Amino acid sequence: MSTFLSRPVRRRWLLAGAALALTVSACGAPAESPADPAQAPQPGTGMPVTIDHALGSTTIGAPPQRVVTIGWSDQDAVLALGVQPVGTTEWFNEQPGAIFPWAAEAATGPTPEIVANAGEINLEKVAALAPDLILALYEGLEQSEYDKLSAIAPTVAHSAQYDPFGAPWQDMTLTTGQALGREQQARDLIADVEQQIAAVRTANPQWAEQTMLVMATAESGTYGVFSPQDPKARFFADLGFQTEPEWLAPRVQNNLATISAEEFTLLDVDRLAWTSDPDTLQILRDDPIYNRLDVVRDGRVAYFDYTAPPFPGAAITFNTVLSIPYAIDQVVPELQRLDAKP
Repeated sequence: MSTFLSRPVRRRWLLAGAALALTVSACGAPAESPADPAQAPQPGTGMPVTIDHALGSTTIGAPPQRVVTIGWSDQDAVLALGVQPVGTTEWFNEQPGAIFPWAAEAATGPTPEIVANAGEINLEKVAALAPDLILALYEGLEQSEYDKLSAIAPTVAHSAQYDPFGAPWQDMTLTTGQALGREQQARDLIADVEQQIAAVRTANPQWAEQTMLVMATAESGTYGVFSPQDPKARFFADLGFQTEPEWLAPRVQNNLATISAEEFTLLDVDRLAWTSDPDTLQILRDDPIYNRLDVVRDGRVAYFDYTAPPFPGAAITFNTVLSIPYAIDQVVPELQRLDAKP
């Protein structure tokens, strides 16, 4: 019998009971007593460290060696900091170990085991890997889920300062660095990527005058626009685009703002961007309302496929310290091409 945390829409337990009890008892409690040598200061690591998050606070006594990432893109920051996760989470377009092209060079260890996906966490697999740290930063754990994971190993949940899936990549990278005892390395990585982003803004000052909506859905006569806190919207905002028209934020629920067909002209801004797939593209081609938009008729829409190599849409969607430089290389030329259209 397998024990899972299931999270299709609102998270709920799929299987529990005896197997969970065995798993937890085998792993022991993650908390370490004050007398434990791991709680002694570790020179140069900033350890022990206590990290506050949305579901409590977590103390990590020594630099972790066996890290499991439950957050959907958390593996990237771990890899960027030179640690090889032993377990990862699949999200979409499954790649071996959930390692996409932008992370391949950093992934020098054995392929991580998949212990979760965007719908469920396999607690038995997590426990079997004997982790000394579980990261769930780009996630939305409920308290009960966090408690079960914390019974296996110290677990760091999403930031209390943002929506569960809304923390900036800088925040998640820094938190990961603190949890791994590599805070200064994390700060250096952040500074390097921020310099790359700033160079793009400097080279494309016209984008600061353009409003871009990052589109999510087109179905049943309605359109979904991603929240400004969504990583995809943050990516384009970092490049300089305005992504927060006045009407957007008050409409956001569960990371999306819904626009009815009667209100479709709200979408007629300077630019639209989609992280798309072939099915969505076909829906859009067949949508007469969408194709009445000036921004569509003028060709000011960018479509970035997340389903096939080189995965530009996936790199935008991850929006991590590793995927951003890759996304810049993939995406900026297309945005510049649209600028050059008559």
